[in-house]
Amino acid sequence: MSLNPFSKKKKKKSNAVEKGHREPIVVKIFKEKDSENRTKVSIDEDAAESAKAASGAETEGNKAGGKKKHATFLPNDQYFTITVYAVTAVMAIVIFSIILANITPVMAAVKRFLSVLSPFIIGAIIAFVLTPIVNFVDASLFEKTMKIKKAKLRAGLSITLTYIVFLGLLVLAMMKLVPEVSESVSELIEKSKSTLESLSKTDSAATVSDKEEDPAKINFDRIITNVKENGIKGVVEEAKRILPSVLTKISDKIPGFVTGTFNWLKSLVTTLINILLGIAVSIYMVCDKRRIAKAAMRLVYCIFKPQKAEKIVENSKESFQIFTGFIIGKSIDSLIIGILTFFVLNIFHLHYTLLVSVIVGVTNMIPFFGPLIGAIPGVLLYLCIDPTSALIFACIILAIQQFDGWILGPMILGDSTGIRPIWVIFGITFGGAYFGFVGMFLGVPITAVIVYLINKAVDKKLDEKHIEVQ
Repeated sequence: MSLNPFSKKKKKKSNAVEKGHREPIVVKIFKEKDSENRTKVSIDEDAAESAKAASGAETEGNKAGGKKKHATFLPNDQYFTITVYAVTAVMAIVIFSIILANITPVMAAVKRFLSVLSPFIIGAIIAFVLTPIVNFVDASLFEKTMKIKKAKLRAGLSITLTYIVFLGLLVLAMMKLVPEVSESVSELIEKSKSTLESLSKTDSAATVSDKEEDPAKINFDRIITNVKENGIKGVVEEAKRILPSVLTKISDKIPGFVTGTFNWLKSLVTTLINILLGIAVSIYMVCDKRRIAKAAMRLVYCIFKPQKAEKIVENSKESFQIFTGFIIGKSIDSLIIGILTFFVLNIFHLHYTLLVSVIVGVTNMIPFFGPLIGAIPGVLLYLCIDPTSALIFACIILAIQQFDGWILGPMILGDSTGIRPIWVIFGITFGGAYFGFVGMFLGVPITAVIVYLINKAVDKKLDEKHIEVQ
């Protein structure tokens, strides 16, 4: 009890924990109020009184005349809807025809548009991957373990901790993984060069004679001999023989070298800028994820009727769960397979374990064909070194993929897609044909979502027609 009579009464603090950015979005639908009970308010009182007097006079005039004033046009909702559908269909056909007639510039414009939006696409992917981790850290660490009740504080701490760990792992991977992989690749290139040179020595010795020696080739033995025999005159002769052709070749290669270097530096700088912007965009997306979802839901309920909007939101949530469940589960599965491959290859003392493990882990993201795609480069690589190593590697990959297919995959993924293998093959083929490796990976969850929505729509129509197909 406070003894100060001027002190304000403090509100009792609620023991309920704020959810904050994890708070579910609630949609409230109000019934339409009776139009007679609505109150009209006007700022201009004189205009309101004159309008009221005019409406009263008009009502009295109608009563005196005994006639009702009919509308000159009565709208028909059915015909209006049919007209809108017809106009929309015609416009869609015209636009589709124009796109087909100008497919090359349209595709170039689409690629340009996607390149401009690449920071936002990268940011959306990062936010898509890190949002479940942020929610987990918020709920498990800061809410349950540390008992922090303020939602904004928990959100800031969970986002900060998640991004520190994410960026730390990214930098660590860049510092450890990239140098070792690049060293393995450069070593393979050197070995392939030496092999090709040894194979081409016999052919060059048989076809090229000493008289047909390339004038641009610097033969130091010949230069030394000529200088010893002729002195300065020999140096001048060698310079006259070599310099014109060397300068010609250098002048021919300089423009291409400069252009290639400039393009490479430009693409490198653009990629780094897009990645940095993508990380910044992802932070804003994770912070404002509830606002983004709320804005999308407001737009859906603004355009469609409440029942239709509710179905759209429900289907979107289920489709999102299918998509995220597959991608997150497959990413975890591929990471485990890559690490397991690395340890097993080291146990058998095979070469290039890190490079081969990265290839196996990345290609394992592709369902159905991923293990085969990942095994082929490793087998070909070990065949160039030692056929026995290639056989051991093939057996290791076969055993690991059996473990993945029968134990690890069902344990992590379960039936996340819910589609038959024929649709998996279709998604991989179609996505790979148009969008490459990324299309092969994303084609399966996108196909799963489309199949799910089509099946749900078909089931609804059959239920309305009271038809059951067994």
